[in-house]
Amino acid sequence: MSRIKKIWNNKSKIIDGVKNNLFKKEHVEIIATKRLNICKLCEEFDGNGKTCLMPGTQPCCGLCGCSLAFKTRSLSSKCDINKWIAEVTEEEEDVINDKLKIFN
Repeated sequence: MSRIKKIWNNKSKIIDGVKNNLFKKEHVEIIATKRLNICKLCEEFDGNGKTCLMPGTQPCCGLCGCSLAFKTRSLSSKCDINKWIAEVTEEEEDVINDKLKIFN
C-alpha cells in the first residue's frame, strides 16, 4: 500500500493521536506511556525514523511506519503485531472527545 493511501486510510486515528499529543490528558498519557514502553522493547522499534511514513516524527514503528508519539496516543489504534490493543473503537473515541469538548 502506498504511503499516501495508508495515511489517508488512517487519517482519523492519526488526527486523534496528534490532538492527544498536543492537548495532553492524564488518562491518555498513562496509556501512551505503557504502550511506548512496550514498543521500545520490540524488534520493530525505529528510534532513528528511517521507516516513518511522515519524516521527522520519530520514533516510529518499523512495521507500519506510524509515529509512536501519535499512534500510542490514539486510543482506537492497536499494535499491528498485537503487543497492545485498542482501548476503544473509533466511534467510541469520537464520542469521548465530543463529551470532553463540553467540559473544556
